[in-house]
Amino acid sequence: MFYKLIFSLLTIFSLFDICQAAPLPQMQEKVISANGAQLYCQYVGNGNPIIVVHGAPPLSQDYLLPFLSELSENNMVVFYDQRGCGHSTSELTEKQVNVPTFVEDIESIRHAFHFDKITVLGHSWGSFLAMQYVIRHPDAVDKLILIGTMPASQDELFQFISDITKRLAPVHDEIELIKATDLYKSGDPETVEKELKIVFQTYLYNPEDINKLNFRLPQQGILTGLKTFDLVCSEVFFKPFNIFNELSAIKCPTLILHGDSDPISYRMAEHINQTIPNSKFMKIDNCGHFPYVEQPCVMFSTIKAFL
Repeated sequence: MFYKLIFSLLTIFSLFDICQAAPLPQMQEKVISANGAQLYCQYVGNGNPIIVVHGAPPLSQDYLLPFLSELSENNMVVFYDQRGCGHSTSELTEKQVNVPTFVEDIESIRHAFHFDKITVLGHSWGSFLAMQYVIRHPDAVDKLILIGTMPASQDELFQFISDITKRLAPVHDEIELIKATDLYKSGDPETVEKELKIVFQTYLYNPEDINKLNFRLPQQGILTGLKTFDLVCSEVFFKPFNIFNELSAIKCPTLILHGDSDPISYRMAEHINQTIPNSKFMKIDNCGHFPYVEQPCVMFSTIKAFL
């Protein structure tokens, strides 16, 4: 009994240390040219490299910060704005905005930083891109981490769209009123931030956690990001896709974390876990789509143990 008590206390103190991390070092900036795009990167820390891939346009890396910088304690963590998002630029054409170009952007970042092998960490749509990157560049990846992953097939994506449409029903009219305003159409950062918070509070177990997340985007990044999202919808979401066969060939260690209250059903993440041979899955209780603010102790302790 005494040893069990000591072990429990040590576990609690370990988790406390993760939640009460020391002040993070200053982020550094870098802009990388990649197939007609200029990719804005921020990086921090030293050690094994992690490239973080954010969620769908018009979002940028900002909603992940400063939270995921926690991983810089023993790693060099690179964040970037995807082409057409945030402070990154791109021609907004079908030729420039598609899965292959998004995937090769990660490869361009790897080369620009002179990394041999990387850990790829994706969130939401970023997880889909992370999986695609591993499929196309298996020898470049040491580990793969998927958080709140987008589904791996169009059938499951459409199921998610059906589920989130029902979840958004109570705020649908409020969202449409905002999107009809001239301020929203002009990319006013405050107006777009308000709309994004109304949407994403429905993705959370506790809606009040929305105030912990940063959805304030630069105006030009909003305008290009919304156009980029339209292209992603037409070039990816609304075309048949199913990558489960390709996922079965992934050999690198993979960690999949998913909230039990995420509108993207955790069963879709389990399906990915069942397909990738060397993967581990954790369902995080009382958690939605953003575990780094909803259950940070659980998420960061699990990722650090995996790394």
